[in-house]
Amino acid sequence: MDAEILDAPEEQSSVGIWVSPKWGLLVGIFVAYSEMISRLLSGKDIVDAVWPHAVRSLEWTLTLRSAPVLTVSLFVVAGIVAFGLRNAVKSSTEKAGWLTLPYAMLGLLIGLVSLHLLLDVFYLRGAFLMLPTLLGWSIACLLVALAGPPSLRSAGGEGVSPTRVIHMLGVFFAAWLVMPGIPAIAGFAPSPPDSPSMGYGSIPGPYTLEQYRSPYPMPEEVSEVQGHLEDDVEFSVYVILPNIPEDLPISHLPLAVLLHGFGYPDIDAYQGWISHLGAKGMAVAFIQYPSDLRPDGHEDHEATYNEGMSDYLEHSHRDVAIRAALDHLEGIILGPERDERLDAHLGEIQIDPTSLWVGGHSLGAAYSFTTLDAALERGWGSHALVVALEAPASRPMQSSLQPDLTLMPEETIVQIGVPQDDMSVGMCPGAFHQQMFNNLPIERNQLIEIQSDHYGYPRLVASHYLQTDPVRDTLSDWSFYRRIDAQADYIVAQGRNDTFTADWAYQYMTDESMLTGMGEWSDGTPVLPLIWHRNAIEESNDFQNCI
Repeated sequence: MDAEILDAPEEQSSVGIWVSPKWGLLVGIFVAYSEMISRLLSGKDIVDAVWPHAVRSLEWTLTLRSAPVLTVSLFVVAGIVAFGLRNAVKSSTEKAGWLTLPYAMLGLLIGLVSLHLLLDVFYLRGAFLMLPTLLGWSIACLLVALAGPPSLRSAGGEGVSPTRVIHMLGVFFAAWLVMPGIPAIAGFAPSPPDSPSMGYGSIPGPYTLEQYRSPYPMPEEVSEVQGHLEDDVEFSVYVILPNIPEDLPISHLPLAVLLHGFGYPDIDAYQGWISHLGAKGMAVAFIQYPSDLRPDGHEDHEATYNEGMSDYLEHSHRDVAIRAALDHLEGIILGPERDERLDAHLGEIQIDPTSLWVGGHSLGAAYSFTTLDAALERGWGSHALVVALEAPASRPMQSSLQPDLTLMPEETIVQIGVPQDDMSVGMCPGAFHQQMFNNLPIERNQLIEIQSDHYGYPRLVASHYLQTDPVRDTLSDWSFYRRIDAQADYIVAQGRNDTFTADWAYQYMTDESMLTGMGEWSDGTPVLPLIWHRNAIEESNDFQNCI
């Protein structure tokens, strides 16, 4: 048997209907999509349904990226298995039932590739290279094993066989998946710069950290409209404190307040962010707030978007929850009877929120305006303030939820990071958010566009999730963590009246060459720099489509 199995008709045997092994293709494709289908049927939206697969794809990609020997080994194993399968197919009969298994494997691989392509269009934008290369190689091996080398004619046939055409197109498609990864596998593709080994963006320090969790009471009006997707979350304020040696003359710690993205109240996903802030010498509060809210009318409500704002009904309830969390935070760190665990850790050291860092990721960045409004009302941030909005989503449009920013001090710096390939919220909300701070001097109100660079391997792709631990890479270290270190240095120094360090951090954040430089690929080619927009909406053509 050579190519006959692709062209063999389904036949009726003496015991009933013979079912072609090719039906295994559909079974394999179904298995590839089964998890996503199951999660959709359980009530999750499309993003939550595909998320576990996206995380596994990322884990596989990072594993293959860091272990080229493993990648080559998997290629060799796939080739050896295909060679053995080819010999078995050639000696088999047309009705060999065991062939259903390799066809099901082929269907599974095709399903995984289709999922990858969908993720690539809507989220990844070319970030993953080794995974589709490995999948493409495996598909090519299976196609050749099952039906021989590509040919338009069936064995012994005179005309062009439609099935053989499909087979040839499949082999060419698999080759198309494989080709981009060949330079990386062969070691020809330039590699990106190593993570900074010194200075901003290097290993967090100088202090180690301890983490404490304190659940807060959810307001009844919020708990009444909570959905079931976050039933396993006990909404809490996490306080992360540096371990300050007793011999250091430090009496006060500045405060940082960090908010997570939509549906992502997982502190483990933001440990890198937290450690770079806290290790500089500030108290960090990570606030969990509810995402899955279902107020009356939310199903029929058609959201309106305008100038970086949206009118989702959930906004007001999340605002209430965040303010309740801030009330709880104030009680456990500043109240007359602060949390005994924090008190034991801090001793005579006080937390001083007049030097304040406020920031967040995605939806958390949008609700940083709520946090900032509540903080300024309390007198927090009155001495020095940094606002860090990363991949920000649209903020609330409701008039009752507009922040009062008139109390921001002169020593305020705003940095808004917008990844170029953000397929979740885009760059427009961040550009409009910049307008909220137009009363600041132009050098203190920055929109930072993070460019993707596909020059070498691994590709540097500025995605929506750049700031979270699961996708941390060299691009994160250079474009994001260097800025976070400088922001933390600035606030800590301001809180200690250390003008030398504060001036250095300020110079770093406002010197364009230092702020935007991204190092070099291994062949000396500069990595595409960050783009600093002083007033993106009014001055940059790249943001005219936002208006």
